[in-house]
Amino acid sequence: MFIQTAAATGPVTAAVIPLQTLEPISQLGSSAPARAMVAFLTSTIVGGFVLYQYGNRIDAAVEASTSNPPVSVIYGVMAYGLVAFFGAYGFSQLSRVEIGAATVAAISGLTLLGILLSLGGVGYAILGSWLADAAGFGDPFLGVVAAGLVGAVAVLALSTLVGAVVWFLIAAVGLGGPVRNWVHRDNATRQAKEG
Repeated sequence: MFIQTAAATGPVTAAVIPLQTLEPISQLGSSAPARAMVAFLTSTIVGGFVLYQYGNRIDAAVEASTSNPPVSVIYGVMAYGLVAFFGAYGFSQLSRVEIGAATVAAISGLTLLGILLSLGGVGYAILGSWLADAAGFGDPFLGVVAAGLVGAVAVLALSTLVGAVVWFLIAAVGLGGPVRNWVHRDNATRQAKEG
């Protein structure tokens, strides 16, 4: 599959960009252990930062995510889809700038990947905190490490695409509850005012 972009000035000429250039993993040339290490470090570093910075809000997020995990996964996937949509829109706008198409693809892909991995880290913080409570750990960071290890093993043991999907689905369980609350917050506020 190819994406064609047109030059903004002069006669219309098409630059053909192979769709594979949009896959940052292939740009980095990483192996399965390197991808697993990135997955583990992202989930633990971002998750640990979220726990450190917003630890007082994590309990409400854990309750929202674990009250209905299948619905949480759906809302977490919707959050990823929304970010991917805006990333694709941003890429289409940047492709009109007169710089190299491959450069735009690489920068856009890496930026989008960074945002998606950060969202994943938030999901791992919430899920890890729940795991720590369920297992009786005193420190929620241990739960983040345990959840990060599960995600990293999935990335290591499975193919690139399937491992990435599993890593993001694990994160979606934690991310979905707060997203669901955010989506329905106005409705709940409106019902509280009417009641």
